[in-house]
Amino acid sequence: MENLATGRLGKLMPNGVLGTPRRTFAIGLIAVILAAFLLLVYLRSYRNSVKSTSAPVQALVAKRYIPKGTAWRTIARNGLFEATVISQASLKEGAITDAAALRDQVALAEIFPGQQLTIADFGVTATSTALSGVLQGRWRAIAVTLDAQHGLSPLVQTNDRVDVYTHNGGVVGLLKPNVLVLQAPNQVATGTTAPVTTDYVLKVPVRDAPRFAWASANAEIWFVLRGQKRPGRTPQHFVTSANIYTRGR
Repeated sequence: MENLATGRLGKLMPNGVLGTPRRTFAIGLIAVILAAFLLLVYLRSYRNSVKSTSAPVQALVAKRYIPKGTAWRTIARNGLFEATVISQASLKEGAITDAAALRDQVALAEIFPGQQLTIADFGVTATSTALSGVLQGRWRAIAVTLDAQHGLSPLVQTNDRVDVYTHNGGVVGLLKPNVLVLQAPNQVATGTTAPVTTDYVLKVPVRDAPRFAWASANAEIWFVLRGQKRPGRTPQHFVTSANIYTRGR
């Protein structure tokens, strides 16, 4: 009976498949080597994957609170973000690694300290429609009417910063340095769809609003445009007819 079964199996399978014990051993050895090779390939792939997720990468992270509607130019100028090295696994989807990618954009949502900046957080226009949407806390907006000479128009643009001087009672002095122009004449305030105006709209601390209001109604105002890169501190120096030829410090 056994011989009969073996004979039938031999007829069903090609010659030499069952082979000799030596051939069977060789086939088994090849199978073991192949399995070991595939295991090595898997382990190497896994190790590379782990190494990739733990590799250090650079991301931009908020240093301070960034209100919704804040222009990228303002964020960069005021140093509201910093480049931080984190692991690849900690990098958020759409994380920004190059500040150049956000040129001429605004924050579409509030961004909090320590939060990674992502593409989804910025866009060409914000969802806020009112100028009040870009004001937070102690900041207020006040309008002043100036002619082209005093307002340095049209050179002073929205989001520029100016030193504000006044002429009152025969004395010229610095009213306030480094004032943000929220809206220049006939320009839309960044991050809003607020109507345009022929005035300059300035962002000032609430404590300075009365001084600007008084100066606008009772004195002459001049804008002096500040540079965008490290303009330096603006000193106070009162000038009258008696010391007009004396150089300030």
